[in-house]
Amino acid sequence: MDKLKDIISKPIQTVLVFFVNGKKVVENSPDPEWTLLWYLRKKLHLTGTKYGCGEGGCGACTVMVSQYLRNEDLIKHYAVNACLTPVCAMHGLAVTTVEGIGSTQDRLHPVQERIAKAHGSQCGFCTPGIVMSMYALLRNKMKIDYNDLETALQGNLCRCTGYRPIIEGFKTFTEKWEQNYAKNTQGSCAMGKDCCKLKAKKKTENRNLFNKSEFQPYSPSQEPIFPPELKIKDDYNQHNLLFMGENVTWIRPKSLKDLLLLKKEYRCGKIIAGNTEVGIEMKFKNKKYPVLISPMLIKEMNVCVTSESGVKIGAAVSLTETNNFLREEISRNKQKIEVLEAIRDMLHWFAGNQIRNVATIVGNVVTASPISDLNPIILASSSKLYVSSYLRGEREIIIDANFFEGYRKVALKEDEVVTSIEIPFTKERQFFKAYKQARRRDDDISIVTAAFNLVLEENNDLIKEVKLCFGGMGPTTICATKSSQKIVGMQWNKHLLKVVFESLSEELELDSSAPGGMAEYRKSLCLSLFFRFYLYVYQKVINGLTTPENEICAVQEIQCEEPKSAQCFEIKNNDRKSYDTVGQPVIHTSALKQATGEAIYCDDLPIIEGELYLSLIFSDKSFAKIKSVDAIKALSEPGVVSFISADDLPDECNKMGSIFKDEEIFSSQIVTSRACVIGAIIAKSESAARKAKKLVTVTYESLEPTIVSIEDAIMLESFFPGYPRTLSKGNIKHAFENAKYVQEGYIRSAAQEHFYLETMSAFAVRKEDELEIIATTQNPAEIAHIVSETLRIPNHKVVAKVKRVGGGFGGKETRAAVLAVPVAIAAYKLKKPIRAVLDRDEDMQVTGYRHPILTKYKVAFNDDGKITGAIFDVYANAGNCMDISCSMIERLLCHLDNCYVIPNIEINAYLCKTNLPSNTAFRGFGAPKAMLAAECMIRDVAAKLQKSYEEIMKLNMYQEGDLTHFNQALNYCTISKCWKECIESSNYWDRKAAVGEFNR
Repeated sequence: MDKLKDIISKPIQTVLVFFVNGKKVVENSPDPEWTLLWYLRKKLHLTGTKYGCGEGGCGACTVMVSQYLRNEDLIKHYAVNACLTPVCAMHGLAVTTVEGIGSTQDRLHPVQERIAKAHGSQCGFCTPGIVMSMYALLRNKMKIDYNDLETALQGNLCRCTGYRPIIEGFKTFTEKWEQNYAKNTQGSCAMGKDCCKLKAKKKTENRNLFNKSEFQPYSPSQEPIFPPELKIKDDYNQHNLLFMGENVTWIRPKSLKDLLLLKKEYRCGKIIAGNTEVGIEMKFKNKKYPVLISPMLIKEMNVCVTSESGVKIGAAVSLTETNNFLREEISRNKQKIEVLEAIRDMLHWFAGNQIRNVATIVGNVVTASPISDLNPIILASSSKLYVSSYLRGEREIIIDANFFEGYRKVALKEDEVVTSIEIPFTKERQFFKAYKQARRRDDDISIVTAAFNLVLEENNDLIKEVKLCFGGMGPTTICATKSSQKIVGMQWNKHLLKVVFESLSEELELDSSAPGGMAEYRKSLCLSLFFRFYLYVYQKVINGLTTPENEICAVQEIQCEEPKSAQCFEIKNNDRKSYDTVGQPVIHTSALKQATGEAIYCDDLPIIEGELYLSLIFSDKSFAKIKSVDAIKALSEPGVVSFISADDLPDECNKMGSIFKDEEIFSSQIVTSRACVIGAIIAKSESAARKAKKLVTVTYESLEPTIVSIEDAIMLESFFPGYPRTLSKGNIKHAFENAKYVQEGYIRSAAQEHFYLETMSAFAVRKEDELEIIATTQNPAEIAHIVSETLRIPNHKVVAKVKRVGGGFGGKETRAAVLAVPVAIAAYKLKKPIRAVLDRDEDMQVTGYRHPILTKYKVAFNDDGKITGAIFDVYANAGNCMDISCSMIERLLCHLDNCYVIPNIEINAYLCKTNLPSNTAFRGFGAPKAMLAAECMIRDVAAKLQKSYEEIMKLNMYQEGDLTHFNQALNYCTISKCWKECIESSNYWDRKAAVGEFNR
């Protein structure tokens, strides 16, 4: 501390001061490891801001940060992910959480009211974050359009409601909607032509999902004022900041000189702007960075300027500010801007709005991620870095093929600091374009990115210069130098394509075992993206006159239209009582509380005095014998209270399971998957527990074979006892012997993560000889029963409760016991309140998925497509224990016919026992995958007979009075009626014809 005070100039501030919801917060001893989310929830008890993923991907933790820009006399508002934002970075700023804009006790903010009344929440866990993203947008822009709305919500995930009602509620803030509403209501009564004064009749029932006339108007003038102290006092930005924690020191120098001196003395120090990369490395990769340096007050790193050669962007300028600056530059200069436009286009798909508000281009460059969205552009454009060192002064680095030296390693000295980056203008006959392919368009990491820079000769179409750069094709961003050199001097025409494709295929070698997988697909993507660039240039060079019509779509960017929706529901007015809500579009009882952050979930419960925190220790092996477990080092850590394991339970009590007790609470001798719990550390704080559990040493003896896939299980005949289960009807042998056609096929459907936004959590309190458990579970009775049996206490003395669940979808039906039971054991043993919350990565590791299923089928049918028989062999990957897979497979057996008559049928269903976490219930519970297999079979029949699959479907559909293969008589069978209504209401045949014409 004394050395640091000697290095950086005076004065030095060591007390953190910021504002939250208008109230001043003073923290005398801030820990740089504290995130803003942790501080809001644990210190200020503002639990409306949620923990969803911990890595800035879901938006559940979104809050608004406000900053006074003194030089511009402007207040800047922006949304951030509180889970990544260091609380130390909030010095001199104002934070607004969902609790700060409105409440059910006082006054709802229009954003809160509209998302609730438009039915935009279901589990509600994501709702506060969505509210704050919308709120930040309105604070920044008074008149918004749909594109603004879509962009603002890019960084927010909703798992259960879907986005339709959220968008419909928030569209009422758009300028277009307000204009249409004013027009439709004739500028007078909100009921327009239905005004009671115009019609002498009783007010009719509301026939919309929500009544827009009930919304309170939004007025920006009614928003809370920015804290006057932050505008009046300039002290917050006049001091160097120094915050010392147990493991990390946070420094915010005011001058570049101080920053360079710090990097000279602390070369391992990390310069962070938004903490969007370093924060993830520290949390998920266990990286240690003892010194963190914020550049947010360094003048040289926070400016954007234009020169004759290009634009210069400060290293600390956020992506959002960069985007705004580039937009203004492009509007002023219609020439020379192809690189700038490529960056702007890519920024729209770069992460979410919350990340873009704090991340920087330079941070992206020096992080050197091989799947970076921006680095191929920076490399292809030969952008320039301006670098400073306290010892060596300034230098410039042209980013070329040698800059990225290895995985996440660049050609910078340890004491050097990048102060800015210059992005060059383009010139005449220069063409530049960048592309990104990801699994989804918004807020997703890339599979492959590409940037192409081409200069043609002035008087012809010969290639003068070219750079082909790719991300996602190796440990670094790659410049395909050989391919680029090979085509220099060639003419830009179709003969070029063969040369480029062959050369890139050789140069971009990617091993099948490369991280990220899909090696062949990624290689083909590189060729496809170059083909798009080829067409782009070809069209511009010859004005698009001879570009084939079927290729134009490869050049055109996808333009997403504003979504439209319609909901059909029946309202019966006859004798309806005022309190009768059945069939009415009434908001659910928790909607307003969810929108204001007042809805309490398990981890939102107030902290009780003496409360301890539990952290589970999971197996590192998929199949192994436990030789020893050593927790001595962990128990010696400060704040650690206890360690519990199988040794704390009698063997007969260390069992659990919904139907079959084939799972150990704590693994005692053998682990059968990486979801097995070895033990648990109990400490006085979450950070102490998580730190200590890493010190628990488990030694294993690996066992063989490790079974992962369904094919492994089939080969080794690793099935649960009692399987296969067989269900049959009719004479299957006769059906196949007399069939005109026999077709075989298979369909494989993979696992699916539940991804409920609220991870597993549990809280338990011992009250004398009784135990109260609050857990995120869909089955509290089972939790209570398992705990009762485990602790050998009467069932009536164990009470299991659920406040509400932030999404479940079946994933919290049985697997919640993995966490809740150890928490209950610890609470009973230590006689202390115990709390536990799984991190997102832990939750995904241990809680199981929808079952992967392989269905092999053999179908017999006639000339007309009538099915006469079918044999199904179904293999479901159940994981390492039974859980309720047996019930899932029972339902699957009953749905393999879908809606089709199969007079002769045989089904053999196998539950595969593997070394994966036990798979479990998921919405549909086996039925969707069974019906998928039936539909694949129908389409195979249609393909064989060269008929439309719609014809085969209709021909084989159940009719009134038919018997299913499990002998259920189908009375009131409406499938044909449903089919007819769907065909007619969707204009199916017209749409199909239009699609066929488009794809012809």
